[in-house]
Amino acid sequence: MSEVETCPVCGRPISRKNLSGHIRKVHPKRAPTLLQPIAETKLSIGRQSRWSKRIIIYALIAVSIILVSIATVEFASMNTMRMHIHPQISISILGAPQILPANIGIDQNLWRDHSLDHYGVNGGSPILTRDTSGIIHVESNTVRNFTLHEFLGIWGRSIDQNQVVGNVVQPNESACILVNGIAIQPNIDVGFADKENITLAIINAPQCSATS
Repeated sequence: MSEVETCPVCGRPISRKNLSGHIRKVHPKRAPTLLQPIAETKLSIGRQSRWSKRIIIYALIAVSIILVSIATVEFASMNTMRMHIHPQISISILGAPQILPANIGIDQNLWRDHSLDHYGVNGGSPILTRDTSGIIHVESNTVRNFTLHEFLGIWGRSIDQNQVVGNVVQPNESACILVNGIAIQPNIDVGFADKENITLAIINAPQCSATS
């Protein structure tokens, strides 16, 4: 129902939308004086309404700009390379070298574990190979300690006491990881460092020695 107001002249209850018409018709001599404040009030209300709408529009525009700016900064941050090192990996099975495949972390058939993808740049894996040289490219948007076992997980291979990237360890042989010539057990992970030389090996000895 329409709101009811009292006529200021006769005291009659009149709906708000009909009050102006009532004053003009019943009290024409008083109309100019009485209707001016009503008109000014309506104009003021109209201006306030338009101003409120403008404020809402401006606020929405500002929020949109802020959100776009945040998204842009986040996108740029995720695609800024902050870490780029090149360890070297070799594979030696009883003294015979094996080739480390190219495009690990690039070719989907050589990119099995995607749990580190958020550290990559431009949608790539943060650890990858580009050729068969054995050079590992660590290209990350975050500085952190990437490891050998993380790389092997991306490749879809592993090393343990019984096998080295799919090569079975026979009796009287041992699986070893050699870091700059120093042998460690295959269950120990190795953090990557620039120009570090890592060899995954099966040696003809019952156990890994510190000088293998």
